[in-house]
Amino acid sequence: MASEPVLGKLSVRVVRGHNLVVADPLTHTSDPYVVLYYGSQKVKTSVQKKNVNPLWNDVLVLPVTNLTKPVKLEVFDADTFTADDSMGVAEFSVTDIYDAAKLDLKHASDGTRIKTIYPVGANYLGGESHVSWKNGKVVQDLILKLKNVDSGSVVLQLEWVHVVPGVTL
Repeated sequence: MASEPVLGKLSVRVVRGHNLVVADPLTHTSDPYVVLYYGSQKVKTSVQKKNVNPLWNDVLVLPVTNLTKPVKLEVFDADTFTADDSMGVAEFSVTDIYDAAKLDLKHASDGTRIKTIYPVGANYLGGESHVSWKNGKVVQDLILKLKNVDSGSVVLQLEWVHVVPGVTL
């Protein structure tokens, strides 16, 4: 099977979680970590012990090969003796940041807002998401509401990284 060409790399800074569910009833807390899935790729953050409002600031990188595939996110509670518990899921599209990265922005001033995505319909946004030009890079700030749980959100900052054409996985 031939590899798909890499369109670019998506650098995902998993900044923090907010009001995550309590997965360990005995300690009234959780030991959360985030897993990102894109196609067959899987990357994860560090575990933050005993914290329902964790600060990760971990940077995870995913080579992007297909703009129609969403990036799926799942938060887990790390357990020692049993399977890790799901603490919610979300997903986001790479299309908005990719489209902005194709623009000629060399004359744009720092902080220029390129696009705003609103939390409507079936998306997972917990607030407006802005694609911007910051420090010579295209970035997107996201707050994702977690589904399949009573509460919780995850804050991400995406950055598009161009690659040399013709590179394959």
